[in-house]
Amino acid sequence: MIPLVTAEIRLAAIRGNIGAIRRRVGPGVQLCPAVKANAYGHGLAQVLPALIELGVERVGVANLIEGLDLRRLGWHRPILCMAPVLAEVDEHERRERAEQAVLAQVSVTVMSAEEAGDLSRAAQRLHKAAPVEIKVDTGMGRMGLLPEEAAVTIAEVAALPGVVIEGVYTHLASADEPDLTHANRQLETFLALRERLTAKGVPVRQYHVANSLAVFRLPAGHLDRVRPGLSMYGYWDGPPEDRPADIRPCMRVVSRLTAVRRLPAGHAVGYGRTFITKRESLIGLVPIGYGDGYRRRLSNDAVITLEPARGRGRVHVPVVGRISMDQTTVDLTDAGDVRVGDPVTIIDDDPAAPNCVEALARKLGTIPYEITCLIGPRVERIGV
Repeated sequence: MIPLVTAEIRLAAIRGNIGAIRRRVGPGVQLCPAVKANAYGHGLAQVLPALIELGVERVGVANLIEGLDLRRLGWHRPILCMAPVLAEVDEHERRERAEQAVLAQVSVTVMSAEEAGDLSRAAQRLHKAAPVEIKVDTGMGRMGLLPEEAAVTIAEVAALPGVVIEGVYTHLASADEPDLTHANRQLETFLALRERLTAKGVPVRQYHVANSLAVFRLPAGHLDRVRPGLSMYGYWDGPPEDRPADIRPCMRVVSRLTAVRRLPAGHAVGYGRTFITKRESLIGLVPIGYGDGYRRRLSNDAVITLEPARGRGRVHVPVVGRISMDQTTVDLTDAGDVRVGDPVTIIDDDPAAPNCVEALARKLGTIPYEITCLIGPRVERIGV
């Protein structure tokens, strides 16, 4: 059955964005793109083949379940699990999770020698190495070891049998802000810790700091590995003037008009009668709503693009009335010859379009991540 709404994932854009990132970081720096939350809503099954083809060294996920899903989808390279998975569970569940992580060779983030001890024991039972990563809180305030305690704990973890420290890392809290003072302070704190660990001979394979914004705005933070997220998908959440010219959005959400109706002047459209026609109007129906992640707050405040048909060019038509769970209404009165079945673009992959991801995020007072992550499962993802 043909889907009502499709998210076209442009693999050429992903390839180009990976190329733009590699050009910034240079040779010898590994990539660890974030593919958590179903590849930021773009679809793991669509994105992973491109990353495999491009030789991306490893990927990052939010939790162990996502890591195991990647293995089932055929990703055989290293995986960084960025959330603690062994804390606050009973002994039986810790043992089970530790064994799952070791068997799947998912690098689990640990924040104590006790957590690493669970992985060490699992490694010895299974006769396999237990890859781990250790996060340091240099100013994000969310999770991780404080710098003053990190060196001792990391050395303790390194001494555990079967444990291999794949990485020590931190996360920047404000690399998206025009002023990078705090980001530079975090980096300085992290580099000082690296010096202490190196001087002590603590075996750490890689140190990493840089998220998408730091890849492009903080070259000193590239170190051994970078963790691009938003930029790999072609979006930008930093100062507009710093937007890289060589990254391009990879998602376009498309559909077709399912109804076209002529209404008289003075007729209400949608729940709450928030839009009343001022003239005889042609109203179209698009089969997407807040149940698919197309936010209700865009009601009467967004456009959808009517694609060319029968000699008519591209036309941006306004969303009118309240967006409902499954349907959105648009005003086609000035669009020319319009018919049921005409193609529409709901979210454009042109970063200059008024209905691109970044424009919708600005309109909603949010970030591009939220726009893509909220696109629901009824929207079929296809790689093109």
